[in-house]
Amino acid sequence: MAVENMFCQLGTQDIPVIQDQPKFVVDLLDSNVFLFGASMSGKTNFLRLLVTILNKQYRENQEQIFILDFGGSLADVEKLPLVAAYFDNSNEEYVKRVFKLMEDQLRENIRILKAKNYRAVSENQPIHTTLMIDNVNAFLDEPRYTAYQEKLAKLCRDGLSKGITVVLTASTTKGTNTIISCFKQKIALEMPVDVYSEIFGQKVIPVGNNPGHGFANVTVNTADATATYPMQMPYELQINVSDDVSSEEFSKNVEKYFEGRTVKKFHRFPDVLTKKGFEDFSECSFQATDCKVSLGLDYTECKPVEADFEATRCMAVYGKKGFGKTNLLRLLLKGFLSSPIPYSFVFFDDGRGQLQEFERLVDEDRKKYIVFQEEVTLFQKAKVGSNEAKAGILEEEKTKLSPMQLFIKFVQENFIDLTQVRRLSNLVLGEIFGSSVLIPHKPNTRGAKNTVFVLQSKFLYVNSLASKDFMEVILPLMVAQAEEMNWFFIFSDVKAISDAETRENFHSTIGTAYLLDSIAEFVGERGGKSIFGSMDVKSLKEEYAPCELGDGYSYSIEKDELVKLKFIKEKED
Repeated sequence: MAVENMFCQLGTQDIPVIQDQPKFVVDLLDSNVFLFGASMSGKTNFLRLLVTILNKQYRENQEQIFILDFGGSLADVEKLPLVAAYFDNSNEEYVKRVFKLMEDQLRENIRILKAKNYRAVSENQPIHTTLMIDNVNAFLDEPRYTAYQEKLAKLCRDGLSKGITVVLTASTTKGTNTIISCFKQKIALEMPVDVYSEIFGQKVIPVGNNPGHGFANVTVNTADATATYPMQMPYELQINVSDDVSSEEFSKNVEKYFEGRTVKKFHRFPDVLTKKGFEDFSECSFQATDCKVSLGLDYTECKPVEADFEATRCMAVYGKKGFGKTNLLRLLLKGFLSSPIPYSFVFFDDGRGQLQEFERLVDEDRKKYIVFQEEVTLFQKAKVGSNEAKAGILEEEKTKLSPMQLFIKFVQENFIDLTQVRRLSNLVLGEIFGSSVLIPHKPNTRGAKNTVFVLQSKFLYVNSLASKDFMEVILPLMVAQAEEMNWFFIFSDVKAISDAETRENFHSTIGTAYLLDSIAEFVGERGGKSIFGSMDVKSLKEEYAPCELGDGYSYSIEKDELVKLKFIKEKED
């Protein structure tokens, strides 16, 4: 059933001009509400009263309430059925999350209403939304929320006709000049005389220090007398006392009225998101297969975020030390380690031993752990004119290869014939090992299929000939065959690449990138030397709060889609 009015009786007024004390009523479809009040004057009671009235009068398909509590006194109303979200100021991300949800709601309501006023629509009327901000001064004074002040102004200006009502409380008028004109209903409790005049444009006689006692203009005429009177003048007001939402009687009545039904809830994440927490929030089971692995929940709608290995076979992980890169790698490998397919694993480390934890989980016959340096045997051509050369005998020489040479040699011998690959008319292996070094032309690729490459070596990103050839020639060649061979590549700790051409070739092979760091600061520091380099630092600062431990980003390159999420904390095996 469509809602044409949302009358809320909030107190009693004294209107001497008509010698009447009518009920003080606000229609939330007609007025935004701004309450000013001194400390302990009744601001929190007013919000609690309004929340309880809405829960008494409306159902979960008619009304939803979002609360930003900068005063810290409304936590107990979070459990009420119509409270979709309650967030305090402890985590900046949730404040930004509410404004993102409000923007999306306004955009969707505009689409549904098709240029009509909310109360004029009788069919397919969107659910009404009430946004409450307690102590909006704290929001307006906080520099990190500057970008969201304009979003609040837009909601105050455009939301009412589209089914979004804004209710604010403040202790002073400081910083409110740009939005107060959008509030038809203004209330002031226990304020100085000059502030009353500033709010209402009218002088009033102070009423003394009496909690819940003050002045308000009239937006809904409830007087018994039929005589008219100036409704925009301030009249004396006494706010009602709100119900105790924690009382047994109130709880039973609410439970009976709603029968377990609620609006869609947006909860705060715990400091550590476990698998159970993931399943409770998302109402989805944690999954870990060789196709998809659950990673965490996105901050906006608490929806599951997955690593989809069918969609992308090459992933990159960026981030600071201690921010959760190892935990993410643990999650990414979970499906492969438990898969019925006997995957083989290639671990390319750089001597720090950071992949040994995972290497120990794999059977000996299914892994290759490439360490910092190994002494290997290479065959070289004999000198021209020598008896050995005439006899076709190769000279055997033991040498130590660089980590990249060792890795490329391993790829050549086990996965792909690089001797047939040409780059700028030169043999790749000739460039890497020297023209006199001979590598077998036919690699032993038996068992090459179903392989996961975990690449966590700083030598991948240094400015060397071997690294350049690997990034620009060998890696794209392998990624092109990845689907056919069932190969997967995880670059688990990507470093900055100084060479622009090498960097561009590397970025072109990545399907999904993960960042364990605050993205605005990361992009500001690395600039174009990361896959996130094309993003604008200013807009990132406006849209995303700094990361807490366990937070991060998933970036789909193909979809150009960036999602902030709380990662699941995977237990160490």
